[in-house]
Amino acid sequence: MTSLDGFFDTRPEAPVRIDRWTILILFGTIAALELATALFREINWDEFHFLSLVFEYKRASLSLALQTFHVHLFSWLTLLPTDEIGAIVIARCLMWLLHLATLWFLFKTAENLVSIRGALWATVLYATLSFVMRSATSFRADPIITALLMGALFGLTRDRLPLRLLIFSALAVTFAGLISIKSVFYVPTTTMVATLQLVRIHDKVLLRNMVIALAIAVAAFASLFLGHSASLAQAGYQAGNTLTSAYNKQLVDSNLFYGARFLTYSLAVDALQWSVICVGIGLAVARTIINSGAERLRALTILSFASPLLCVIFYRNSFPYFYVFMMAPVAVVGALAADKLGSLSKILGAIPVIFVALAVGHAIPEFQRGQSAQQSLISAVHQIFPDPVPYIAQTGMVASYPHAGFLMSTWGIEEYRGRGEPVLLHAIEKERPLFVIVSGPALSAALEPGTVSIDADEGLLPADIAALKENYVRHWGPIWIAGKQLPATGGSEATFAIHIPGPYSVTADAPVEIDRRLVLPGDVVELAGGTHSYRGGVAALRRGRNLPVPAREPPTAIFTGF
Repeated sequence: MTSLDGFFDTRPEAPVRIDRWTILILFGTIAALELATALFREINWDEFHFLSLVFEYKRASLSLALQTFHVHLFSWLTLLPTDEIGAIVIARCLMWLLHLATLWFLFKTAENLVSIRGALWATVLYATLSFVMRSATSFRADPIITALLMGALFGLTRDRLPLRLLIFSALAVTFAGLISIKSVFYVPTTTMVATLQLVRIHDKVLLRNMVIALAIAVAAFASLFLGHSASLAQAGYQAGNTLTSAYNKQLVDSNLFYGARFLTYSLAVDALQWSVICVGIGLAVARTIINSGAERLRALTILSFASPLLCVIFYRNSFPYFYVFMMAPVAVVGALAADKLGSLSKILGAIPVIFVALAVGHAIPEFQRGQSAQQSLISAVHQIFPDPVPYIAQTGMVASYPHAGFLMSTWGIEEYRGRGEPVLLHAIEKERPLFVIVSGPALSAALEPGTVSIDADEGLLPADIAALKENYVRHWGPIWIAGKQLPATGGSEATFAIHIPGPYSVTADAPVEIDRRLVLPGDVVELAGGTHSYRGGVAALRRGRNLPVPAREPPTAIFTGF
């Protein structure tokens, strides 16, 4: 039996030679899997939302200042000769490069604090977590801010800390904060690393330089945020209220362990990685207890890298994509386990290889969740409506067209029901959206009753459900267009209301009367807003001049999960 004597020994580990071919194969496999994920994996609804904010900014209709700074970085996407899916795939390739940068920063940070073997373990551990494999290249804020913040931590953990490096790290934190306020969750780790360096170097010049870098960062944040706000449609006047609402919703009013089901899944699927992390945390705690002075501070600093794990307790949006952000620093703590576990047996020393082998097994089923259904839907929208028109959907899926209504995320639905205002009814009256994409539980329950099962507090308000049913008819699969379903009148005259004026194509089995004029099947009639008369059999009115119906079969599912 292998002895555990000295397992919690605080002596520095001996340098370990790592075969270059092993490293190349491990990271080459990881990089290839992540690139394939970026190119082929299903696009999540919030990736479409992230892109839609860019198009809103270019249309000068974006008014939300918080967490929208990325629109300046990706405005060039609106100029590409491709559809929304093509734009997101191209953006994902950039996310892939940022993820590779994150892996590099993680490796160098762990090497600065622990050892080369620990750095290898930490990097492979993080990269092969199932949720990281899924979401590391997604077009979201998380891959961007993770690269920036891990770059800042890498800069702060170096032996030499010239002023320019401190300014670089501070500005990286600034840009991360502008892109997402969740960047604040790295503050404990960043503070501990800075404190360790001050104690280690014990130089007043370093303290002065840190203060200068911090002042530059604060000034840069303020100026960039004010400039960004001023460039928006309504100058971001609601930023304070939005920040307060987000704080209350995400931290104060949220149920504890809101994302527990995702953590449970990760603990089961990534049991080996979590075991290594737990060993690392145990070693960090032991070294904190055993040591004193600077060594204790060093152990506390390494332990502080695990602080983002606390987010799972109180942060509402601890969804799978959040693990890309949360687990990058946590992996550094796992690096402590490398030399200890590697010295116990050759099998344990091969754990990084096992990580990658398990990741390959987890990744293969994910590629079955392709983009064909989403591509079919986007192509259909552009075929039916070649020019941009307003529409309603769960999210801004057709980013190049103006999205009416609101973002129907779980948080968005909760906020919407809390206000109690029929937002979609108002949007129909004011913005006159010409079609609806039934792509989410709330819209499915409203227009396709029985297809989904949701709680009463997860659906739309009755007034909005009635407005959708009254003003839209199915055209092709999940695409419903503005129109009316007119029942047979039995020889008498009936009335109907039009809220979206314009040309309407008539579908019927026989001629009918509209506003006491004879209308043949296939005719197009101009209908003004207001009440109109109708006489005849069953008929349907569709807004537009005999809009095309795609010949292919419509998709049955657009989004299948995270």
